[in-house]
Amino acid sequence: MARSRQPPFVWTPAKALVLDRMKNPWWRFYYTWKQYILDIPRRVVIALWRVTLARWFFVKISGDADVEIATLRFVATHTSIPVPRVWWRFDYQGFDWIVLSRITGSSLSEVWPNLSFDEKEAIATQLARYMAELRNLPPPPGTMISSVLGGPVNCSRLHEDPSGPFRDEQQMNLQLRNLQPLESCSATVVSAHSRIHPLVFTHNDFYPRNIMVQHNKVTAIIDWECAGWFPAHWEYCKTMNWGTWVHPHALWCPWVHKFIPPFLNEEQADRELLEQFFVPSAHAP
Repeated sequence: MARSRQPPFVWTPAKALVLDRMKNPWWRFYYTWKQYILDIPRRVVIALWRVTLARWFFVKISGDADVEIATLRFVATHTSIPVPRVWWRFDYQGFDWIVLSRITGSSLSEVWPNLSFDEKEAIATQLARYMAELRNLPPPPGTMISSVLGGPVNCSRLHEDPSGPFRDEQQMNLQLRNLQPLESCSATVVSAHSRIHPLVFTHNDFYPRNIMVQHNKVTAIIDWECAGWFPAHWEYCKTMNWGTWVHPHALWCPWVHKFIPPFLNEEQADRELLEQFFVPSAHAP
């Protein structure tokens, strides 16, 4: 495909005037301070936010606010898993923003390398209880591999764009194989992709950065916009194989089997597909 060409540069009197002005140090001084003064209202708002409402609320941009809000309310209603409370949603400058209750504590990714064995055991025990609750939620009749709203899932392992909903596990596996026929894959992939797993509710982004802790107590599990109904092995495969470039993944992996049921054959198959295709470039038909 021919590369699009940039339009030719056209020198105009206005551009010449700007260039002449920028050569003048007094003009640069004036322009810099003008921008600083115009930015003062924004700085004041941020400063006031930090010393007042920010103590109780957290504002974030959401890639899919509808799904994230619905998921947070679903999990809060049907489990004892601590999650942020949704207070408000608004659109600003083309982005979806969500106002959530502020969670106390620190990200587990910040403290995990420095925790003792007993402290890690205590956190793993809590995570195992929460994960069991999540996975025991019964899917509604007719549920496909989908978000809690029944629509596409946000999963960067499946595609850079939202994927699905998938009518069954075979369709999802076809996308993971980048539309390659199963017969052309290794024996490990053939074995894993020939199995049918029950659907369970899945966080789908279960990493230390999304787990908040304080004094060895899990205070919240956050960032649910990727969650949905997935095959039972998916949480383990995604947690073990995706994000391996992020520290402290190597320190985290030996503990994952303590709170997510392991699927070793499926994990190996997923790793092989990652090495072969990385992120699929096509959606399954």
